[in-house]
Amino acid sequence: MKNNLKQIRLSKDYKQTKVAMDLDTTQETISSYETGRIFPNADMLIALADYYNTSIDYLLCRTKYDMPIDTIKPNNISDNDFMLLNKINKLSSTDKAKAEAYIDGLNDK
Repeated sequence: MKNNLKQIRLSKDYKQTKVAMDLDTTQETISSYETGRIFPNADMLIALADYYNTSIDYLLCRTKYDMPIDTIKPNNISDNDFMLLNKINKLSSTDKAKAEAYIDGLNDK
């Protein structure tokens, strides 16, 4: 759990103090979760998943997909394609438009 919990926080450019304040806990507690010294209870695990808009399975390292709980990988999509879709999903709308234009240019070749 500790690896994904820290990774998702850093990917959002959040400080431990911000997460702690937003979740009504202490920075020391967030640090302890991230280092594996203590494990969050079920309520906190749900709060962390909701806060980071990801699944509990991702926080528990049961999946490599950092996606909201309601996003399910279709069977007909390869792992690499699904990971690419996940990356695209995290882009701003401006960057999504740039990526789409780039892909369109590649397809026109």
